Amino acid sequence: MKRKRVKTNWAVVVPLAAVLFVLVFVLALMVRTLAKTGYRILDVSLTPQPTASPTPAPTRLDLYTYYNFAETQQIPVFDHRENRLIVMDFEKYIIGVVGAEMPTTYAPEALKAQAVAARTYALRKILRGRCASHPEAAICTDSKCCQAYISDERMNERWGDAAGMKYNLLAEAVMSTAGEVLCYNGEVIDAMFHACSGGMTENSENVYSNALPYLRGVESPYEDPMRTQTVTVTFAEAVERINAVYPEAGVTEETIGDAIEILAVYPSGRVKTVRLGRIEIVGKKLRTVFDLESAMYTMEKTETGFVFSVKGYGHGVGMSQNGANGMAQRGATYEEILKHYYTGVTIEPNLNQANLSDPNGGQ
Repeated sequence: MKRKRVKTNWAVVVPLAAVLFVLVFVLALMVRTLAKTGYRILDVSLTPQPTASPTPAPTRLDLYTYYNFAETQQIPVFDHRENRLIVMDFEKYIIGVVGAEMPTTYAPEALKAQAVAARTYALRKILRGRCASHPEAAICTDSKCCQAYISDERMNERWGDAAGMKYNLLAEAVMSTAGEVLCYNGEVIDAMFHACSGGMTENSENVYSNALPYLRGVESPYEDPMRTQTVTVTFAEAVERINAVYPEAGVTEETIGDAIEILAVYPSGRVKTVRLGRIEIVGKKLRTVFDLESAMYTMEKTETGFVFSVKGYGHGVGMSQNGANGMAQRGATYEEILKHYYTGVTIEPNLNQANLSDPNGGQ
């Protein structure tokens, strides 16, 4: 049987093929354009998307379990912010001191140096009379009297989600030096420290009354950035401030232009003495009058007043925290830092076993 041949109607097929080709080309072009502009063809909002889990904050270390350290000392601390006495483990207290006294962004070896200095300062305070403002306590948290301190609660308030991480950094610095104190000829030293020396620390007798052999002025070359301050005081303001503290200076608006003169400067660059009208005062007292950050200042008289250019921050005795960080960043160990800023000291491995809870400090 002969099969019947079907005749193709090209008049219909060709136009349809052309239309399909155009549709495919346009669709491909749309897909390419949407991909370049970041759009998706599918509505992904209809597809359930996995939600990202928040990263949990680091857990604070259990000090004595983690570091296998048996705390044997407790210390009564007066918290001046909460106006109450708190008894806590000594090393736990030092963590709060380091957190309050030094930025946690400083190098680990600098934090360790601060931990040893703070521990030494606290022990010396206890052994030599305890807290003058709060005799029921071994030490208080007011930096104007003893040492600054930050509690766990205030760490959370100040640092938020980073509090756990920062606490563990402090814990590592404290617990890796646990019990270590600075001594000179077998006695616990007065381990003073300050924020920034301005390039050289100061002999203790030039700031305080006693000349201590381990608190000698030394160069502090790695203070970066150097802390500086510029203070401008008008003639009228200078008269008001001086007369409020030193009325015997006899300073008036007519005489103020020639009433202030720097008479002598220590080798460190800190001002030793100043003439103030009819009297002479030490340089650190003028620092207080004009709220200068250190006694390392120079003065320039202008047509309307005085401009003080200041370097450093703090009294300048003992360890410069800024300088300690600079040394640590250049590879110095905490032992090298401490022995640089405290002349002739040794680092003793065991905390003095005085009874820190005893009002007499075990004496």
